[in-house]
Amino acid sequence: MEPEIIKLKQQEIIAEYGEWTNHNIHLGKGIYTISDQGNGSENKVRRVLQVIADTVNKPWEKLRVLDLACLEGLYAVELALQGAQVIGIEGRKANLAKANFAKHILGLDNLQFVQDDVRNLSKVKYGSFDVVLCLGIFYHLDLPDAFYFMESVAEVCENLTIADTHVSTNAEKCYLYKDRKYWGSSYVEHSVEATPEEKEKSLWASLDNPTSFWFTRYSFYNLLATVGFTSVYECHNPPVINYERKRLNQETDRNTFIAIKGKQVTLKTTAVEKALHPQKWPEKVDLMQTKVGN
Repeated sequence: MEPEIIKLKQQEIIAEYGEWTNHNIHLGKGIYTISDQGNGSENKVRRVLQVIADTVNKPWEKLRVLDLACLEGLYAVELALQGAQVIGIEGRKANLAKANFAKHILGLDNLQFVQDDVRNLSKVKYGSFDVVLCLGIFYHLDLPDAFYFMESVAEVCENLTIADTHVSTNAEKCYLYKDRKYWGSSYVEHSVEATPEEKEKSLWASLDNPTSFWFTRYSFYNLLATVGFTSVYECHNPPVINYERKRLNQETDRNTFIAIKGKQVTLKTTAVEKALHPQKWPEKVDLMQTKVGN
């Protein structure tokens, strides 16, 4: 496609849905969705791609990948360009239009975008995937939806889930789910007076829930283990650097978590009960209460 036609179609998208907010995609011919100088989004893309390449023992062409709340489609597009079969689910029409525009310009027949609420995720509806991307969405969900959502992620995931998310540094609230305690904090997503139209235009907030819940790090670890992930890691290389604030990404309250769905190992050098039941992470609150109780 000629550069003039690409630019014309891009301006039509911008006129109807606004500028691209974050995902800087090279459309070819030196044309980018945001800037040919880059905007830092490539750093996170590199991190995600490197984790997949280092963790999943399959060639790109054999991978089936799900990108949840895919925004403007950058990660899904990159994985499709690498050769993977990719489905991107996005709830907002504006984001979906931009994602489909990039797909069309780049001729990616191995990429499909679907408008849906990620809370509708199920294996019956979408099938199973080698890799599930949960980037920048989990901390926009409220309870109990966050529990149901992560159970659904584990259900459709065959191997690897990458979750880039905020975690709470304060254990302010405690919730009981399936006889387990989970701690965290609540955050405002929308004004209580916000209309559905206003929520739709708030591209960096939840779809509709007025508040969200951020799990503490320990509760997030425990939730991932409870739903079926056998190992959880945090990624530090490749680094993600916030050039605007001239500092490293604040990993005290956000990081990239790598959850692997493997086979639970049974120990052979200890009692059967301990061999079958891995220990859970205690919250500081729980430890303090235990100390007081003793």
